Amino acid sequence: MANLHKGVPYNTIKIGYLNSGGQGDRIYSIEGKSITLSANGGGRGAKTGLYLFGEKDYMIRKLTPIETLRLQSMPDKYFDKAIYKNKPISNTQKYRQVGNAFNCEVIMHILKYII
Repeated sequence: MANLHKGVPYNTIKIGYLNSGGQGDRIYSIEGKSITLSANGGGRGAKTGLYLFGEKDYMIRKLTPIETLRLQSMPDKYFDKAIYKNKPISNTQKYRQVGNAFNCEVIMHILKYII
């Protein structure tokens, strides 16, 4: 919303909300841009937001860890060998790590002009 005065479109498409409509309960269309991934947050859509999927049988769900990796331009297999205390890391930890990450493509683009 901060750039609307500059003519930059804000392309997330909010289509509704659950309960009180707090940040973790807002529902977005997959046709728009993704909201910002977060390392912290509450509600049903904590860390990723909720999205409406399906053409006939509609389903509201949060993004999967692999979908969040793709948004950050990271490989699908990034967490395949990730372990902590001899156990695979939980989805909660995956969401937290991706929410704390920078987008790889954006960083590479910036570095091209610095180096």
